Amino acid sequence: LRLEQAVYGLDALSEVKLQELLATGLSRHWSVARDVHYPSSAGRRLTHRARCDLVLTPAGRPLQTDARPPDLFSPPDLAEPGEGLWIEVKVAWQFREGGVRHTGYGSQWRDAVVADLRKMEDDPLIREAALLLVVFNESREILEKDLELFEIVLARKEVLAGFRQTRSVPILDRIGHRLCTIALWPTVQRAQ
Repeated sequence: LRLEQAVYGLDALSEVKLQELLATGLSRHWSVARDVHYPSSAGRRLTHRARCDLVLTPAGRPLQTDARPPDLFSPPDLAEPGEGLWIEVKVAWQFREGGVRHTGYGSQWRDAVVADLRKMEDDPLIREAALLLVVFNESREILEKDLELFEIVLARKEVLAGFRQTRSVPILDRIGHRLCTIALWPTVQRAQ
C-alpha cells in the first residue's frame, strides 16, 4: 500500500477483508478453512450454529467439515477438527474515517472477543485454539495499556487464555492510526 501510494490504508479494510488477507498469507504454509461451523454444533440448523473465522491444518490436509461428507472426489487425507488450530479473528480500530475516535473501541475488545473465546474453550472437539486480535491505534503506549486492561477483563470473566504474543508494524497515518498490531492468545481448553 505504501509503494502503491494508496489513498486508503490497511486500517480502512473491514474485518472480513482483513480475515481474507490473513487467510491468503497463512495459506502459503497451511491449509486454511474459513467460516467453519464449530464441530460440537453438528446437527443444529445451519443458521443457529456458531462459526469460527479460520481453521489451520497441515498443508495438503484440508479440514473435514460436516457440511459436506467425504466422497470419491474428496482429498484422501482430511484433517479431523481436533487436529486443527481454530482461530477467532477480531479487529479493533481506535479511529474512524476522518480521524474521529471510534466510540466502540473499548467494547470491540471486551464483549465479542470474550464470547468467542468461551465458544472455543467449551467445544470438546477442539484441542488447539487462539484469539487473534488486529489492533489499529495511535501508539505503542496506548496499545500496551489496552492489552493489559483486556487481560484483566479476561481474568475477571474467568476466560482461560495463555500468554499473549504480539507483533507490531508502523503504518502511514491516514486517519490517526500509526501502528498495526497483531496480538495472539492461545486458549486453554477446559478438561472435558
